[in-house]
Amino acid sequence: MRRAILSCCLIAGLAACMASPDLPPADRQARGEVPRLVPISGLLAQSSAQGDAPETEFAASPAARAERLRARAAQLRGPVIASGDRARLLASDSRLR
Repeated sequence: MRRAILSCCLIAGLAACMASPDLPPADRQARGEVPRLVPISGLLAQSSAQGDAPETEFAASPAARAERLRARAAQLRGPVIASGDRARLLASDSRLR
């Protein structure tokens, strides 16, 4: 077993040292049909100019986003179980003991 583990480690180590093969470019890449990466700020400005203001977090200011997160956190601070349900669960728990 020990010999098999050492053999696998040796083979993996030798494979990691091998140079990657020089592959030809894919068909779409050779024809120049690969998508271009563009900055998001340009896309947002273009959509705002067309009247399609994005309703995403990209358009909101950090202060507005922080305020929404604070409001969400305040909602999550409330009780997990309603008081009536909690009383019913505690009563059934005491009956079962």
